[in-house]
Amino acid sequence: MSMRRMGPLHGLLRDKTPRGPCPLTMAQSLQQNYCKNPGEDICKLKRKLEEATQKRKEAEAAAEAEREAAMIKNRVDKCIIEKTKAFQECVEGSADKQQQDILRIMMGCLKTGIRRICADSVMSAFCREKAEAGANKIRQMLKQCGEKLPKGAGSNREPNAVDLIQKKCREMAESKKLQAPGGNQAERSRFAQKVDQCVASGWKEVCSSRSNLSEKEQVELDRMQQCVCDQIKENCRQQVLREMCADGGQQPKRKANSEVLTFKARPTEVAEEVPEEKPSPPPKESLNPEVEKCVQAKLQCVEGFIRSLSGDEATARENISECARIKLREQCEAEIQQRKLEEEIQRKKCLEKRARREAEMQQRKLSEEKARKEAEAWRAKCMENRNRKEAEKRARKEAEALRRKCQEKRAEKEAEAQAKDDKCQPGGPGGGAEAVVNQELLKHFRECLFKKLGGPHDTQPGRKVTIAGAGAVGMACAMALLCKGVTNHVALFDDQKEWAAAERLDMLHGSMFINNPRIEQCNGVAATKDSRLVVLTAGNRPKPNETRLDVAQKTADIVKAVMPALLEQSPKATFIVVSNHADVMAWVARKVTNLPYERCFSTGCHLDTARFRLFIGQLLGIAARSVHGYVIGEHGGSSVPLWSTVSVGGVRLQEVLPVIGTENDPMYWSAVHKDVVEAAFRVIAVKGYTNWAIGLTVADVVSAIFEDSHRVLTLSTNVQGFCAVKDEVFMSVPCVVSAHGISAICRPKLSDWEKNRFLKSAQTLLEAQCSIKV
Repeated sequence: MSMRRMGPLHGLLRDKTPRGPCPLTMAQSLQQNYCKNPGEDICKLKRKLEEATQKRKEAEAAAEAEREAAMIKNRVDKCIIEKTKAFQECVEGSADKQQQDILRIMMGCLKTGIRRICADSVMSAFCREKAEAGANKIRQMLKQCGEKLPKGAGSNREPNAVDLIQKKCREMAESKKLQAPGGNQAERSRFAQKVDQCVASGWKEVCSSRSNLSEKEQVELDRMQQCVCDQIKENCRQQVLREMCADGGQQPKRKANSEVLTFKARPTEVAEEVPEEKPSPPPKESLNPEVEKCVQAKLQCVEGFIRSLSGDEATARENISECARIKLREQCEAEIQQRKLEEEIQRKKCLEKRARREAEMQQRKLSEEKARKEAEAWRAKCMENRNRKEAEKRARKEAEALRRKCQEKRAEKEAEAQAKDDKCQPGGPGGGAEAVVNQELLKHFRECLFKKLGGPHDTQPGRKVTIAGAGAVGMACAMALLCKGVTNHVALFDDQKEWAAAERLDMLHGSMFINNPRIEQCNGVAATKDSRLVVLTAGNRPKPNETRLDVAQKTADIVKAVMPALLEQSPKATFIVVSNHADVMAWVARKVTNLPYERCFSTGCHLDTARFRLFIGQLLGIAARSVHGYVIGEHGGSSVPLWSTVSVGGVRLQEVLPVIGTENDPMYWSAVHKDVVEAAFRVIAVKGYTNWAIGLTVADVVSAIFEDSHRVLTLSTNVQGFCAVKDEVFMSVPCVVSAHGISAICRPKLSDWEKNRFLKSAQTLLEAQCSIKV
């Protein structure tokens, strides 16, 4: 017999009671035909059917749970992706780099919070959908009842009547089983049991979904409660019949999966599918307030991001913040440790620097003490040498006086003899051999006083003066030459042609007041053609507290570039170098052009000599022209004032004060030379440059050349062989100026102090010359 046929047979056997001979005869017939013990076979068949039905229901429940779990997982994943994307956009769009760094550190905590928030929100929505589905079933039953009952029916009930729905819900809350009236549960049929179970399930769903109905719908439910109760029973009868018919003719299609059955326990367990990180260990509270302050500050920077992620979920926000505290605390501790380490390193450096400074100060004190002792020894030696020289000087004077006396006697005798001879000679006194002897003595005397240079040279006719460099110094030279009437023909040359043209126009506009000079247009180096003199002022302007030697190399490159072109245009010209450093630049200009020394030189200490005389005249209250003295050596800090030759009205100041200008000078005349050295720097500190004084100095030198005056000026030229200088060094000494430049150099007679200073100045300039790349 098939399973489909046994299903209805099973129902007939359980629902019908024997009433006569026909049913009994049918049962006996069945017993004889199919089995020896029919009751035992039917029980086995019944159990098999129940087991198959239970397995099918479990499989369907498991499939439904699996479908719901997959749906919830998809929704959670979609929520995580959306929130993570929004979070990353917020991080990348943040303008504050500090916030970006903190949020990257908190990335793991924030992602964990995002997972929890998404799981909670999706499960809440799922539960709401379930509740709404139950409410929809109640609405459907209310609709069917409304179609069956006439309008207003079912609302009249007695005042003391018990609310059926409330009673059912109360029984469900107290976990009481619904029982069918009349009879024991064990004696009821399987169909009745299934119906009761379905009705209990239906009422449970009505009770749980009743709160989701609107107030109006609850009133309708209360009015139609009996109809709803009947509707639930009717629906359950039909459902049970369908299930029992299906159970009688079908086998379960698949077995339940043990792993999938775990989802049937409760829907909220679906959230466990969301991958979560392991919970962080409980935060270890730091005892360092500085660390907690750092953590709090970083959390405040990103509080807006945390609030935007968690919304109103205070628990989720607290979890994210607590996780972030742990990670931020680790970073803050590392940052504080690093800062302390850097501070310790800096402190050690400061201690080492202080120790070095103290060692340097100690070394400096020892050096100063040593220098003081050496100075005292040197002073004692100088005193000894002075005493010896004074003794030698007295001895020489005595010897000179004796020699002079002898010469006078000899001269008297010779004069007497000559007078006797003159009486016999027609030429008379003062002629012949005596004149020849005097010329020879005069020539020897001149050779002892001067060193004659080459010349005379063929000079360029006219009085054209070229100013190479139209800066402040160059224009001061041009104005001094024109205003003093030294020349009436000037040419300006500069690599900035527009600047030179503007300066020329500026002078031409006032040319009527300076005898209408001829100022040639600056159209390149060709404007300098056939110049009698070329004044080179091109170079870098010295800055405040910058010595002339500091700008030497920069200016040397300019001199090397322009000198060959200027010499090509004016091969007979005399070149006066004014560019800083003047001594070194004169040596560079002579080196690149190979001109004779007398035609290429610098103004040197001529301006220093003028300042020297000015300051002495101011102290003595006389005109600077009435003071006679010179400054030689470098045109700069190592220049040498010749105190041994300074005189006023024929009186040498050294005869009045023998120690004048030295370290033992009680009047500190050495401050005069100090003022001479610092004079230019005082002007540069305010103006940025000096120009008028050097312009007038150049005009004085050019005037001496044009006039062939043979005046003695302190100009810078080669002093090799003078005062024990063995190398070719350009420095200032008194020179005789003639029509072609320098015609002779005076041989200075220097004291020991002056000679030592002169040699030091020569060494300074020699080092400067060696540092120039020619």
